[in-house]
Amino acid sequence: MGDSGNRQARPAVHLSSPIERLQGIGPIMSSRLREMGIGRVEDLLFHLPARYQDRRKIWRVRDLRPGMEAAVQGEIVQISRNPGRREQWLAILREDSGTLPVRLFHLAPGVRQQWIPGRRLWCFGEIRVFRGGLEMVHPEWHSLEDGDFQVPEFLTPFYPSRDGIHQNQWRRWIARALQLLPELEDPLQAFLPPPWPSLAQAVLSLHQRNHEPSDVRDPFRERLALEELLAHHLALRRERARTGSVRVLPLSAEGHLWQALQKRLPFRVTMAQQRVIDEIVQDLSRPHPMRRLVQGDVGSGKTLVAVAALLHAMESGAQVAVMAPTEILAGQLARRLQEWLAPLGVSTAILAGNQGRQERQPILEGLRTGTVAAVCGTQALFQEGVEFANLALVIIDEQHRFGVEQRRRLLVKARIPHLLVMTATPIPRTLAMALHADLDVSVIDELPPGRQPVETVVLPDSRREALLERLHRRLAAGHQIYWVCPLIEEQELLQLRAAEASFAELQELFPEYRVGLVHGRQPAEVKAAVMEEFRAGSLHLLVATTVIEVGVDVPNASLMVIEHSERLGLAQLHQLRGRVGRGSVRSTCVLLYHPPLGLRAKERLQVMRESTDGFVIARKDLEMRGPGEFLGVRQSGDRQMRVADSVGDEDLLELLPGLAHGMESGDRGAESVLVRRWLGDSAEYAEIG
Repeated sequence: MGDSGNRQARPAVHLSSPIERLQGIGPIMSSRLREMGIGRVEDLLFHLPARYQDRRKIWRVRDLRPGMEAAVQGEIVQISRNPGRREQWLAILREDSGTLPVRLFHLAPGVRQQWIPGRRLWCFGEIRVFRGGLEMVHPEWHSLEDGDFQVPEFLTPFYPSRDGIHQNQWRRWIARALQLLPELEDPLQAFLPPPWPSLAQAVLSLHQRNHEPSDVRDPFRERLALEELLAHHLALRRERARTGSVRVLPLSAEGHLWQALQKRLPFRVTMAQQRVIDEIVQDLSRPHPMRRLVQGDVGSGKTLVAVAALLHAMESGAQVAVMAPTEILAGQLARRLQEWLAPLGVSTAILAGNQGRQERQPILEGLRTGTVAAVCGTQALFQEGVEFANLALVIIDEQHRFGVEQRRRLLVKARIPHLLVMTATPIPRTLAMALHADLDVSVIDELPPGRQPVETVVLPDSRREALLERLHRRLAAGHQIYWVCPLIEEQELLQLRAAEASFAELQELFPEYRVGLVHGRQPAEVKAAVMEEFRAGSLHLLVATTVIEVGVDVPNASLMVIEHSERLGLAQLHQLRGRVGRGSVRSTCVLLYHPPLGLRAKERLQVMRESTDGFVIARKDLEMRGPGEFLGVRQSGDRQMRVADSVGDEDLLELLPGLAHGMESGDRGAESVLVRRWLGDSAEYAEIG
C-alpha cells in the first residue's frame, strides 16, 4: 500500500465547517480568529477589505515619482550592506528604462541568499527621495523565477487584522473560502427585484475588485449591508413576537404613590414626561412584557419618568431593579430615590461592588424574601447570589453603555420582566426602527420650564489666564465649577498626571476656595465622598476626568471648563456640558483646545457652539463617527455592524419592514440563515435589543 493509504484523509471543508478545518489554521490561529468573530469558514467571506492597492501595473523606473506606491520588475545588478547601528542593505534593480535603489532592513539569512545579482524580482513599495534621486523602501517582493508567482489580476485587498495575523494569510484563507461560493445560501435574493446582484456576486466583487471604490454608491457593498441590517431587524422582530406571545401578570395600581410624590415636588411634571409616563403605565397594565426605550436629551427628566414607572410597579406588589453603568451613578440614583421616596414610606437599597459582606447580606436577604422592593446597582445586580422574590420591572439607565451580555444576564434573573431602557443619546428614527425593532420608543422632547440653555465658548488654551479670571468671578458670586481633564485610554497615566497638575495649579490659584479631584483610578468610596462634598456645596471647584460625564446633578454648578476638548467626540462633549445648566442661573461651558485643530475637531467644536439640541448633535455625531462608535458598542461589548452604515444606508432601512414581512410569511428557515450568518453565536443579542 502506498503512502496515501497510510495517510489519514483530510476532512472535507464546507462553508459551515469550523474555521480550524481550513488548511493553515491551527488552534492558536483559530483562537485569534474567534476573538474577531470568525468561527466558521463562511465568516471569512464577510470579512471585507478595509482598503485596496493597485499592484497590477508594472511601472517603468523613469516614470516613478516621490510618494507613489508602485510595482516594478527588474534584475538585481548589485547588493551591498550599509554600515550603521541599524542593519540595512541596498540593492540596485535594473530594468530597460533605468536603475532603482531598493533599501531593505533586517534581511534574515535565508532571505538574504535570495537577493543575489542576476535574480529577477517583482517589487512593490513606496518611492522616496534619497540624496537627489529616488529609491524604494523595504518592498514586498517575489522572485520572477518562481513559477507560482503571477502579477495580481485584481486590486490587492487589505483586511482588518490583529497582532499575529498577516495580510498574506488573510488573502490565502479568503481565496480558499471563495472557492466554496457555490455553497453560499442566498434566501434574500428571491425577495429582491432586479438589478440587485446576488450575494455570491457581491461577495466575489468585494474581495476581487477591478476598480477603486468611488464616492458613488456601490451596489455590491449595499447588497451585503441590506442583508446585515435585515438580519438584525429579523432577530429583534423575532424577540418581539416571542415576548408578545408570553403572558405575564399585569401590574395594576391606582397611582396613589405617584400622586403623593407629585404633590411634594417643587416643580411640575412636563407634558412630555406625562405623555411618556402614560405610555409606560399602559404597557405595565397589559398581560405582556413591556419593552420600551425612552429617549430624552440631557436634563429632560428621564429619572423622574423612571421613578413613576418604579412606583407603579411597587404599588402593584412587584420588585424593581434599576441598573446604572457606574457606581457613582448608581449611588446618585439611590440617593435621589431615597430623597423622593422615603417621605412616602418607600425604602430603596443600593447593591454595589465595593460593599462588604455585612452591608450586602441584609440587602440580599431582603431581595430574596421580597422585603426590599427597589434596588439600584451596577453589574453587581446580576452577580451570583443575587436572587429576587418577584422581580417584575428592570430599568436600565444609559443603556448604550451596557454590553448585550450584561443586559441578558440581568433579565434572566426574572423570567421575562418588563423592561424600560433609558438613554440620553438620541437615536434617529430610522436607526431606532432598524436596531430597536423589539422596542417601543418614547421621546421626552421637552425640557423642564425655567431650564436655561448653556452658552458654549470655544477658546484656545493660550487664553487660559483670561479664563482663570472668569473662574474667579464665578466663585466669588457663590457658584461652583467643573474643570474636566479628559483621559485618553492609550495615555491614561500621562493624562492622569495632567489632571493632578491642574488640581495642584487651581488649588494654588484659588487658596480661599476648596478644590476637589475625582478620577477613575480612585477607589469607589473616595470618588463617592468627593462627589458628595461637591453636591453638598462644601467643595467649590471640582477637577475631574470624564467619570462625571453622565447623571451628576449639581444645580449650583454654573461653569464647566473642558481641557483638550478637541480630543472628545460630540456625544461625550454634549453629555459633559449637560452637567451645568441644571439650575435657574445661566451657565457656560468653555471648550479649551490646543491649536492647531484638525478639520474633524474643528467641525465638532463648531457643532457644539451652534447647537444645544441633543437630536441635532446626535445626528452630526452619527454622520462623523459611524453607528459602531455612536451607539457605544466599541466600549460596551455589543457586536458591531460589519458592513452597514446607518447614515449612508438610511434608505436601505426603509426597505426592512417589507422584506422582513415577506421572509416571515414564507420559510422561517430562510430567516434563520440570515440571523445566524450575521449574528453568529451572539444571537442572544436578539433577546435583548
